[in-house]
Amino acid sequence: MEDLSGRIVWLCVGGASLLRSGDQEIRTGYLKTPVDEVRVCRAGLPGDEQVYETHGGPDRVVLSYSTENYGFWRDTLGLDLPQYAALGENFTTTGLTEFDVHVGDVFAVGEAVVQAAQPRSPCHKVAARHRRPRFTIEVARSHRTGILYRVLREGVVRVGDTMRLVAREPHGYSIADANRILIDRRDISGAHALLRVDSLAEAKKAELRDRIAAAPTDRKELS
Repeated sequence: MEDLSGRIVWLCVGGASLLRSGDQEIRTGYLKTPVDEVRVCRAGLPGDEQVYETHGGPDRVVLSYSTENYGFWRDTLGLDLPQYAALGENFTTTGLTEFDVHVGDVFAVGEAVVQAAQPRSPCHKVAARHRRPRFTIEVARSHRTGILYRVLREGVVRVGDTMRLVAREPHGYSIADANRILIDRRDISGAHALLRVDSLAEAKKAELRDRIAAAPTDRKELS
């Protein structure tokens, strides 16, 4: 198993607030503020509020985003992002990008244990916050979407804690690989393959099943 670890450099939570986009006000839990520690629970993080039901659930408890991605957006788009929670994340980490972390990877962090369940699917609030109309699409296509975790063991997590890989499944699909398959609705063989990853979030499995069911008959099965 790869010796993979990263560090939490910012730890953030946020209640519902209003994000202004042009003449509109969007109610969101996207705007988060730093805390020194938080208890990571299966039902969520205290002080972290989800405005929409589909934005929560056991496979979406913790969102992480890497400082390496911050550097990517600065270097490629010239974006001067905030130091923390620029993509609405709870954990701003070093060393754990979507290309490093695999679906199902289990990490020990502080007193808690978490498992990578799915890539985050960026919504319009990403673009609204940074006043860049195509940013949601750019984030999705870059596969630097953020990583959503489920909680296997509850416990307190603190700023500066290390996230250390303790278990990895043998399938070989990174979070970036999963995102690539999920956003390419023409990829039926990839959908079949990703469906075999037991630890993938149930909502994403449902998306893949729907894709396969809607495919032309001659493409429903693997070649």
